[in-house]
Amino acid sequence: MKVCWNLTNLCNEDCIYCFRELAETARPLEDNIDVINKLKGIGVTRITYAGGEPLLYKGLVNLMAYSKYLGIENCLITNGKLLNKDNLQEYLQYVDKLTFSIDSPSEYVNESSGRGKEHYQHIKEILPYIKEQFPHIRLEINSVTTNMNLKEVDFMFEAIGSELSFYGIKKWKISRFCPLRGYAKERKNLLNVPDQVFDAIKSKYDGVKGLFEVSVRDFDAIEENLVVSPRGSLKQSVDGEEMVLVEYIIKSSTDTMIKKLGGRHV
Repeated sequence: MKVCWNLTNLCNEDCIYCFRELAETARPLEDNIDVINKLKGIGVTRITYAGGEPLLYKGLVNLMAYSKYLGIENCLITNGKLLNKDNLQEYLQYVDKLTFSIDSPSEYVNESSGRGKEHYQHIKEILPYIKEQFPHIRLEINSVTTNMNLKEVDFMFEAIGSELSFYGIKKWKISRFCPLRGYAKERKNLLNVPDQVFDAIKSKYDGVKGLFEVSVRDFDAIEENLVVSPRGSLKQSVDGEEMVLVEYIIKSSTDTMIKKLGGRHV
């Protein structure tokens, strides 16, 4: 079993399509250690640490060290801005898979979408150091397709092939804009991708294999995810609406959580 843990609602970028939890604040480290124990108890074998920007959570390394100790695989999704060649050992020592959020190689597009200046360039500059110091880490890229950056899909495919695959990028995930919560829900009408347009992207790129693999993900891929929110609730989305399965993991027993999950305990 795997979960995506939106560890914090804080972020150092301001992406127009973001669906982070705006109303929830992060739990202290002690509570989140308890969350990991409960997740282990219900059979979780992989945690994807996300946000917001998970590197803004001061106890992130402690959490990853503990989950690694318990035999849980650690995945990290980051915009990469807080990483540099001097702190990689600190932040990545317990990471099994590292995913960078990149929507375009274009500085203009990144600025206008809220990612800010030199987003792509910064990631490109630190990738050689990651490859050298952590050859075992699986590297992937996530891109979000909205109605405003559809032309960037082809641009990204070319950039990964010509500039990033050399550093070990194994997979590129193209996700359809999802108006689940936060800014994304507020801007649904502006950013929604029409079905026929997304179907064309999926037909062109999904399953492509070469220097790297491509996976195109629609709403159903998001609805498969079990999500831990910043305040420690276990959630899952159904038909575009998010449902709370367990209100506060730290206050719930393992047996209660298994019962709420319909008996799933692997």
